[in-house]
Amino acid sequence: MTRYLIDIRQMGATKRQISTLSRELQDTFCLGTMLVVPHITLAGPFSTDDGERLVRDFAEICSRQEAAPHYEVGGYGFFEKTRVVFVEITPDEALRQFRYRLMQAIAPYCTLREYDLVSAEEFRFHSTLAMKLDLLTFLRIKWHFRNQEPVSPRYHPIRVTLLKNSRIICEYDFSQRRMLTRAQAESRATRVRDNKVLRAWGDREGE
Repeated sequence: MTRYLIDIRQMGATKRQISTLSRELQDTFCLGTMLVVPHITLAGPFSTDDGERLVRDFAEICSRQEAAPHYEVGGYGFFEKTRVVFVEITPDEALRQFRYRLMQAIAPYCTLREYDLVSAEEFRFHSTLAMKLDLLTFLRIKWHFRNQEPVSPRYHPIRVTLLKNSRIICEYDFSQRRMLTRAQAESRATRVRDNKVLRAWGDREGE
């Protein structure tokens, strides 16, 4: 089955901190191959029989977004029912409303899950550190995080990515206000530009 995902890929110091935390959990609690890629899921995974319409709606909603969205990172949270450990994400109102408008546009023909369809205010933005945990490991990790320092907040440009079976279809860059193809999103020129922007915003090590 074809699986789509819409997310925000994290960059710079935030990406490195979350990657480091995930690796530490993997080593400390023997999580095997559960290492995660730092990102914020906006929708999915989901499927659809109309991939062309999905790309069109994704592009239209992104291009109509007037204010560039932002978010902050901080402490840690836990989804008790699904035993997921995550970094808490606090979105601004622009990001809340962007996600909600996107869901409204694609809901009629995409198999979105219940948590994707909640209101703008109810949706819990997060960046996963570990998932699919057994109960004992989940409880041990919760105890482990009781004194863990939060992720240091860093601002960086936001690009929203549409993926199909884990491969980028396209990516919208809010700072440039344009859509990038997969080749452009993964190009060396884009990485160089990202690093320049990150350094200008105080992230000396870049992405």
